[in-house]
Amino acid sequence: SNTMFGWIKRLVPFNPKPTMAMLEAQQKKNERYYQLKCNEVLQGQVEKKMSDNTRVDILTEDLAIEVDFARKWYEAIGQATHYANLTGRKPAILLIVREHSEEKYILAASRACKTTKVRLNGDDYHVTMLVYRDFA
Repeated sequence: SNTMFGWIKRLVPFNPKPTMAMLEAQQKKNERYYQLKCNEVLQGQVEKKMSDNTRVDILTEDLAIEVDFARKWYEAIGQATHYANLTGRKPAILLIVREHSEEKYILAASRACKTTKVRLNGDDYHVTMLVYRDFA
């Protein structure tokens, strides 16, 4: 199978130096990447389909989590409350921060989460906020 390896090597030239394209690809980490990365810790169900055909990014035993980039915090809160209503789990948002300048969004989201409640089975729950910082 040495010849097989040689054939593959010729087919896909091996380039040990990271190319510009490779570096750009690393920077273009999308929501899905962070969903999966964070779920390694959260251990929930990813992209769980709801009765209305929407999908919860991460559904754990007690949280319905919407994963979003920090600047979209207000959308994330709305979606999390919707998923909480559909699942009976507490609403949560997981915001991704990639630049220090985005901390202002975290502050705004934090204030909004403290004043946003969802009533589930007669109890009120604030929106839980999780933050994933991925600085280059």
